[in-house]
Formats: sequence, C-alpha cells, structure tokens
Amino acid sequence: MYERLFIGKKNVELDETESTNTYLQHLISNNEKEVEGLVVAAENQYSGKGQRGNSWHSERGKNLTFSIFLKPNVKVKNQFLISKSISLGIVDFLLNRGLNNVKIKWPNDIYCDNKKLAGILIENSVRGDKIYASIVGIGLNVNQIKFLSSLPNPTSLSNVLGIREIDISEALNELLFFIEKQYISLKEGKAELINAKYLKYLYWLNETKKFSINKKNVEGIIIGISPIGKLQVEIKGEVEEFGLKEIEFLE
Repeated sequence: MYERLFIGKKNVELDETESTNTYLQHLISNNEKEVEGLVVAAENQYSGKGQRGNSWHSERGKNLTFSIFLKPNVKVKNQFLISKSISLGIVDFLLNRGLNNVKIKWPNDIYCDNKKLAGILIENSVRGDKIYASIVGIGLNVNQIKFLSSLPNPTSLSNVLGIREIDISEALNELLFFIEKQYISLKEGKAELINAKYLKYLYWLNETKKFSINKKNVEGIIIGISPIGKLQVEIKGEVEEFGLKEIEFLE
C-alpha cells in the first residue's frame, strides 16, 4: 500500500549506535556513490543529536530513530525548503494515522496538542551555491509511555491514540512513503505549494505569544518564515527576523 520509489529501498538496520546521522555520515564518507534514499535505522541511539546542541533521548525499541541520505540539489539560499518538505511528510503521516491538531514548531519539531512528538536534524553538504547532499535525522516517539524529561513536554503516538503497541516497522514504511511524496514535490520545484502548506501547519501562526529574545521576555506574533528560514515575528508593530539561537518560545 505504501510503495516507495527510492527512499528506504536500501536500508541499514542497527541494534545500537551513537547517532544514526553520525553512522550515515561515515557510510557516505567511505562511499561517495552511495544511493539517494539510503536509510539507517537503530533500535537504540545512545547519543542522538538534537538542535541547539541538545540530545534526543529515546527508550530502546520503542520509537523511530533513523536517518535518510538525500541529494536535494537546491540552492543554499533555499535550503530551508528541505526542512519544510520533511516536516510536511511527517505531518501527513500523523494525519493519516488519525491525529488532530498537528503543528510544525519552527524550525523543525513536530507537535500534537502542544506536546512534542518528533524532531528533525538536517546536516547539509554544499557544493558551489547548492546543497549537494543532506543527512536527515528523524526521531519520532511511537510506543514510549514515560519520558525522563518533562521538557519540552514530550508525547508519543501511543499516548495520543491510546493504542498500547504500534508496529514500529509498519510505522517506518508508512512514514517514509509520506516523506518521499513531499520530497519529490521539492525535487519537482513546487516551492510555492510547500511554502503554503508549511504555513498552514506552523505552530503559533498569527497568535500573540511570549518569547525570550536576548534574555528578555517579549510578546510577539509569528507571521511567517523568511526565504532563508528565519522566523518572522511582529513585535510592537515591527516585523523582525530570528535565526535558530536568537529566539526562544516560552511555553
């Protein structure tokens, strides 16, 4: 039912690894002819990478922790389209599973009912003015019930749907199918469609919320994303743009 063209057609399944992104990076470094769509998945990732230098903690065998090798060939200035397409693939998967109130929290977390369900870490390689290769790391909470940390308010598919056990392998196949659909749209140059759909699911869009900027608490309204992926926030009538470490959401 969820037939794919290339993503996950070749895969490496690991019992344990430091980080699937790191493992995949080593594979690519040793074999530049490695095929696009290669997936490395691990039962346990003991030093998973996250944004802002954070770690992604996951209970062994309970969740999806994997990385995908892609060759997007998009201009560096448009690199955030890669994150958008991957995020939308995850959103489509979750909607297909029956979840409601699914949102993309900038820059690359997926939330459901104001709780974090998934995270994305993309590491790009540049040649000239284009992204030649991308390693896309994804962590999606599936069957984990309890979490070591209450921040940033994690949840799982099992918790949201009230299902005791979800088949991990089936979930991965289905997720890769929806990611591939959105990634193909990116490769076909459908940037306008991707941008419009991303805004539709953007967390806190057009809502007055509190943020921390330069260690000061301010109120602002998210109005969009700049072409290079900066968060656009209206503060006291003025639109400002922020990079990853320049603004913090105050839940």
